[in-house]
Amino acid sequence: MAYRILADENVERATVNYLRKLGHDVEQLDEVAELGLGIEDESIAWYARERDRLILTQDDDFFTGLSVEHTAGVLFQKDQTLSAREVNVVNEMSRYFEQSDVTLEYVSGDWL
Repeated sequence: MAYRILADENVERATVNYLRKLGHDVEQLDEVAELGLGIEDESIAWYARERDRLILTQDDDFFTGLSVEHTAGVLFQKDQTLSAREVNVVNEMSRYFEQSDVTLEYVSGDWL
């Protein structure tokens, strides 16, 4: 199954493109007219929740500054870039977890 994802501004375009290639429905923050770069995290969380999109981010404010319940779910990656293996982890997770079951998942090479 594919995930519906909203990629935060810190997610590289190559990652977005690769996830799209894997069949995921990915919007990047700067592609969304209602959002745009530099918008507050609360607005991102609201948009993602209203449109049932997981937030893919490297910004820990989505679970330290905001309540995760205010989102449709967060995929958090602590490094500045997602390697091909880590992008595949998002795809692999989608095989095991329905999107509605994701609250907060850490995207890392040692996920499994």
